[in-house]
Amino acid sequence: MLKRILVAIVLGMFLLTARGLKIMTAAENPLQGAWQVNAASGMAGIFIFSGKHYSMMAASTERPDITDLSKATADEVRALYGPMIGNAGVYEIAGNQVTIRPVVAKIPVVMKPGAYEVYEFKIENNNLTLTQRRNVRGPVERGNVWTLTRVE
Repeated sequence: MLKRILVAIVLGMFLLTARGLKIMTAAENPLQGAWQVNAASGMAGIFIFSGKHYSMMAASTERPDITDLSKATADEVRALYGPMIGNAGVYEIAGNQVTIRPVVAKIPVVMKPGAYEVYEFKIENNNLTLTQRRNVRGPVERGNVWTLTRVE
C-alpha cells in the first residue's frame, strides 16, 4: 500500500512539473526564420533560426578582393578573415533573451564546451535587433548590436 502511495505521489509531482513547463511551438517562436543583416552596418549576412538550431554568418562588405590566397600576404589574409563572424549551434529563448550555444565557430574559443552568448532581442514589424548582453565570461559592456530584416 505504501509503495502505491509513493508511486502516486511521484507520478503526481511529475505531472505537475511537466504541466508547468512552457514548450514553445514554431508559431510562438518570434525568431524562427531567416534574417538579413542590414546593409547600413557595412556587413552582409544572414542569421537563420529554425526550431532549435541557428546559424549566424556575416562579413564586411569592404574586405579585399584576393583572387589567389596562396599568394596573399599575412596582412591581406587578416583583412579578409578579421571582419567576419560565423557560428552555428543550438539556441533557447527566455523572455526577450536568446541564448546561443555554438557547436562550430570561426573563433575556436566560441565553440568550446560550455560556451554561450546571451542576446537581448527586440522585434518591430519585420526588423530584429540583437544586442549582446553576456557570455560565458560574464557581462558584456559594449556587446555587438545586430540589426536585421526578416527575409523568410
